[in-house]
Amino acid sequence: MALERFKIVSPKDGQSVDNIFETLLINLDHIISLKPIRMVVEEKLVMGYWIRTSNGKKYRAVEIPDSLKATLGSDEIDGSTTVLNVLSDDLNQQELLN
Repeated sequence: MALERFKIVSPKDGQSVDNIFETLLINLDHIISLKPIRMVVEEKLVMGYWIRTSNGKKYRAVEIPDSLKATLGSDEIDGSTTVLNVLSDDLNQQELLN
């Protein structure tokens, strides 16, 4: 069994937009897919990971083991930025194109 520690984002309850972070041990042998994603956490756009396991569970993680990061490669997004900055940058680029 190859257990590794992941920092998972989970909502406080089904109706809440607030998130809490939980440490979860996941068996690496049961991970089906691991995909880098951008996600909003505490009003910031951060680099995260979408994890699917063999039992059908899906998780959003903000931290994964270094061995998995190395396997994914260096195509990750550097740093984090506020959502408002990202949205305003997108709007500015669209205005320039029009």
